[in-house]
Amino acid sequence: MIRYDIKAYTKEGTYITTINPNVVMNDISFSSNVNGGLGQLNLNLALSFGDTTFHGGEIIKVILYNERYKQGKQIYMWFVSQISRVYDTNKGYIKLVCLWIASLLTSVLFTWSYNGTAETILNAIIAEFNSNYAWSLISVGGIDEYEENINVEFKDWTSCQKAIEQVNEIANYYRFINAEWKFYFRKKGTQTEHIMANKQEVESMNLNYSIESIVNRIFVSRKDGTVKMYEDNISQGLYGIKEEYSNQQSIVDETTQDEFGNNYITQYSNPKNASTVVVNSEYDIEKIEPWDTITIVNSEYEIKDLTIEKINYSPSKVTLTLEENESLWSVISE
Repeated sequence: MIRYDIKAYTKEGTYITTINPNVVMNDISFSSNVNGGLGQLNLNLALSFGDTTFHGGEIIKVILYNERYKQGKQIYMWFVSQISRVYDTNKGYIKLVCLWIASLLTSVLFTWSYNGTAETILNAIIAEFNSNYAWSLISVGGIDEYEENINVEFKDWTSCQKAIEQVNEIANYYRFINAEWKFYFRKKGTQTEHIMANKQEVESMNLNYSIESIVNRIFVSRKDGTVKMYEDNISQGLYGIKEEYSNQQSIVDETTQDEFGNNYITQYSNPKNASTVVVNSEYDIEKIEPWDTITIVNSEYEIKDLTIEKINYSPSKVTLTLEENESLWSVISE
């Protein structure tokens, strides 16, 4: 038996109300992905056309209760972006559109220069964002160590979201904001966190191979106009030369330019797989997070240690988009 508590809070964190589950007209459904966070949630509520309980900017939390989480597990917390009053076939209802925190990160500008670790820079960006609110919206859940210093400059009124994205691009790590608004910056995992059985927990798989997104030679320009080339000769021999140009105005020194260029080639010089796996509720689907790694057993092919890039969540199942890399195709081709 699945039950959800849907609670509303002011933007300062003060409790407003718990929505009666009998007025919720639609299923809880949303997406979650690395280099991002939780996607849009729509709530259709069977309330009167004139109801004024909710206001823009208020916080919506969704807490799940089931056999695995008898004490409850928070699976969603974003803010009300839009309120619609709908009147149709002699019946009115309220529609709430709830959005991810990125919509707020884009509205706060970051203008400092930094030469330091990725952790130092990211903590500064989040602190600057939080300083614009009465309570700290985002906390740091964990930032994995990145060995090289990063020298970047945010002088052109860069949004906090874009500043985080630029650090992310240089380091080639994953970033994520979870259901409790905790920010994570993590390197790719190497150990399986979820083992699922085909035709039991795993309902279906769709494995697609493509060379369309390969880039094996990139020209990177930094702030002073200096352009450097980075390439993968093995990839060029296999797939031909596939070039790209990237103008990185926030990068101010050669070391950081090299970090970006080399990491980009590592990520994009091989074929990609846009693969999806549907997992049913026989597995603890609420436990699955983007960037976790999975292995699927009882399959004709060994599918092992693949990173989850995106999750589409519904009460009965989740659809997982797996990492785009060459290893899965290499296994399938054997």
